[in-house]
Amino acid sequence: MAVTLTTVLATGLGLPVLSGGPAQAAAAPVRGAQAVEAAGAPVVSSAEYPDDGNWHEGVGDYGSFTFDSPDADVVRYMYRFSGNDDWSTVDAAVPGASATVKFLPTSTRYWSVDVRALDANGNVLGATTRYGFLVSDGRAPAGGWTLGDAQGSGSAAGTGASPAAAAGTGVTFGAGPGPLGATSTYAELDGTESGYLDAGRHVVDTNAGFSVGAWVNLPEEPTRDQTVISQDGTGLPGFELGYDAASRSWAFRSPSDALGSADDWKVTGGKVVPGAWTRLIGTYDGVTGAMTLYVDGVAAADAVQRQAPWNAAGNLQIGRRISPEGYTAHLKGGLADVQVHDRVVTASEVAALGGPVPRQLAYWDVDSAPGGVAPETYGGTGLTLGGGASVYVPEPGCDPEGDPAECEAPPAEPMWGDGHLVLNGTDAYATRAAGLLAKRDSFSLTGRVRLSTVAPDEDQTVMGLSGHQGSAVTVGYSAAYSRWTLTVTDADSATATRTTAKANGFLPSTSITGDHLALVYSAPFGDMVLYVNGVESARIPWDNAWDFSTTAVQVGRTLNGDASSDFLSGSVDELRLFQGALDESLVNLVRGLADGTSVEPTLP
Repeated sequence: MAVTLTTVLATGLGLPVLSGGPAQAAAAPVRGAQAVEAAGAPVVSSAEYPDDGNWHEGVGDYGSFTFDSPDADVVRYMYRFSGNDDWSTVDAAVPGASATVKFLPTSTRYWSVDVRALDANGNVLGATTRYGFLVSDGRAPAGGWTLGDAQGSGSAAGTGASPAAAAGTGVTFGAGPGPLGATSTYAELDGTESGYLDAGRHVVDTNAGFSVGAWVNLPEEPTRDQTVISQDGTGLPGFELGYDAASRSWAFRSPSDALGSADDWKVTGGKVVPGAWTRLIGTYDGVTGAMTLYVDGVAAADAVQRQAPWNAAGNLQIGRRISPEGYTAHLKGGLADVQVHDRVVTASEVAALGGPVPRQLAYWDVDSAPGGVAPETYGGTGLTLGGGASVYVPEPGCDPEGDPAECEAPPAEPMWGDGHLVLNGTDAYATRAAGLLAKRDSFSLTGRVRLSTVAPDEDQTVMGLSGHQGSAVTVGYSAAYSRWTLTVTDADSATATRTTAKANGFLPSTSITGDHLALVYSAPFGDMVLYVNGVESARIPWDNAWDFSTTAVQVGRTLNGDASSDFLSGSVDELRLFQGALDESLVNLVRGLADGTSVEPTLP
């Protein structure tokens, strides 16, 4: 049984990619088969991931699994790894031969593979074998540089066994704050030929699986290519992670070969947000050939298949790339936490790393409004109430147990916490002046709302951001659709283009707690998303020229210049503004927060 075939199965990539024989979707599993190894069942073995009850380092590293049946009539094996609902098959080269598949564990957990042997007629030979194995965290980076070195340093210290990276004179250490908080620092590169760091040696084989990543902060949208990380080949880099001027987006690319005789293999996506930290990660799967670019923890586009891998054996470079004319594409901006792995960094690991952590800029619980201002919980600027706006707080009432006769009509409960904002639908609103948000960065605005009536016959605005002449974004009720709607404009102009999307999935609620609405803007991807009760309900691609630092928070109205319209008749509560884009899990976390509590970290 020395003849083997090899297939590849990576969780989430679909059917196996076969080398040396056909792969196909298998028929439905035979019901009633035993999910344990038994007499006549295939024997499964793996050197990388043995079934021995011990944890084995391996997230992001492929393992080979060999299936071997004692039955001479076996022509095919049917198998399914945990995490896959569908079965796949691999053919034996000759009857009675074994077969080997490769599998990539994507997370730390218990994994298993069920295997059945099939004869030429598709009959199951013997019982099913279940082979289990434990996979722990993936291996540490092959190279790493925090770039948090002291001012005046001439090199960047490596992490672990990584060498120090020599810095050109255009590199300044000790700038701050960095992406990891007020006390973190980073390296500033000046964009000249002297702005680079050279690791002094080869770090990864670029024809095998590898991943590279870093935090980057560019002061402006570049007009030329800029390189974050690359590795030298003879005249071209084996790979490059950085900014691509042609597509005006981030890019992870590899030349077709050492001579660049054909077009690059390149995956692009995500915009530069000037002055904001972005985490870039590029991964190359040396088995499937997939190149993937992640921007702030999100895949920027579909993976690109690198068809002709080759190894660049030169030094790893930070802030530049090699070309036949010399080094070019020097980066101008900040860099921190450069990591290079000689394995695949999986999607689950990327998601855990994520991007910039959203920070709460303001929280108004609107439980009170002394002097017509609802205080900001952490001492910031409050919401100013206007028109007939008021805060409802139940008066101390009767004792329904001690004196039920006096409690025929107990006071209504607040929406959330001790009170809520009441708006009359004619002139009532609340506002917070501009100055909280960054000019072009991501943001999230959340709150609870309850309409006064089930199906109002007029459009009403819940909340949004207004500029000098118009409103950047609003969420409100549409009488025509009887739904919540999301509306954006492309500029702070009286003639701006307006785009509206209807929310799907939820009719507006008039229950005590109403609906939780969240407006989430991702600047790198240019999407404005509306979540209703924690579920994405509307999305608009938003190519805009807004300066969000000039926008004010509006509650209960749309404000265009000096003209107010679409006043809300209803109640609003638990208003929060964040720097950064909340993902769905954070939206749901915020939705359930108790009155007076917040997600850390919080900015006053």
